[in-house]
Amino acid sequence: MRNYLASLLFFNKGLWLGMAFCIGFFNVLHAQEWAQMSKVLLRKGESMAKNEIKAQKELARTYAAADAVAPFMHFSSQDIVPWSFRIQAKADNAFEQAAVLRNNRLEFASRLLVEHTVRRLRAQHKEIRESLQYARSADLVSLIPSSAKFIFLGETHHQPAIEKQILYILARYHKRYPEKKIILLTEFVLDTNVSLLPKEMDARVTSKRDFFNLLMKWRIPVFGLEEPLAYSQAAQELFTEKAGTAFLSSTALAVRTRNQHWVKQIKAMHEAYPDMVFFIYAGLGHTEYNFPSSVAAAFPEKETFAMDFFVGRRLRFTPFDRAFSGVFSGPGVWYWKDTKYARLAGFDVSVILPAGANR
Repeated sequence: MRNYLASLLFFNKGLWLGMAFCIGFFNVLHAQEWAQMSKVLLRKGESMAKNEIKAQKELARTYAAADAVAPFMHFSSQDIVPWSFRIQAKADNAFEQAAVLRNNRLEFASRLLVEHTVRRLRAQHKEIRESLQYARSADLVSLIPSSAKFIFLGETHHQPAIEKQILYILARYHKRYPEKKIILLTEFVLDTNVSLLPKEMDARVTSKRDFFNLLMKWRIPVFGLEEPLAYSQAAQELFTEKAGTAFLSSTALAVRTRNQHWVKQIKAMHEAYPDMVFFIYAGLGHTEYNFPSSVAAAFPEKETFAMDFFVGRRLRFTPFDRAFSGVFSGPGVWYWKDTKYARLAGFDVSVILPAGANR
């Protein structure tokens, strides 16, 4: 029995020594593999870190340059402006991937710019609040300076009451300044570089047909701004079946491309007709001074006037409303005692129509 136990103990000892040898041998192999793998990962990590630092530096330079020119050069992201968002759809090829990357970088840079503007507004909260004036009602045309050559009328879409206000302003302006000739440029008519004719309603008017029929009767020239071909390349790059058709006009890249085209169109019209007054009627996402890729902000401050329109209440996602929540308590007209705050706030005049105005 004693010999049996001794032999068993010797066997177990040998087994343990053998196992230890094997484990040690394999550990050496694994250590070598892990060391080699670690070097590879380290090199990749260092490369990624360098690229990230480079990207951050480039973003910082872009941010500083954009902020030096105007606070909003890009479209903001989904949590700030609902109709703009990062593209999550998987791209089919490198060409699409590059477009998606450009769009998403634009969104990210825009978020920084928007947050910066909100902070600027909050930093001047007292001064801005004291300068903001309120009236229950007002003659809106009397608030437009006679020197304004580019008058932006920004709407929240699908609000008939706002269309009536736009018509009222055009009629009142013509009555107040009969010597001035008016041209209306609008998002809601396709651009063919010629004024809208009644026979072209079906082909060129995308919405508000009754509105434009009335302008035809008033003989106010109407020119379109929206040119699908102007951003079709961006559309082809970005708007795949997987992404959805809503991306066609709503991504950061597409909106910036559209707005840049609009600015060129308006400036070309101004060069052709320098003595005319240009009313630009579009969604306020294009017309607010402090919105990304703002069309209005591209024109001289002394010659530009921006008025926005809401029904019921202002929209909470605007930079101004994020900084001044609760300021606009009901229907009325808001304007500035000191107009130096207009560009930062986004508007020269803000009009809120009663909640039941569309009935």
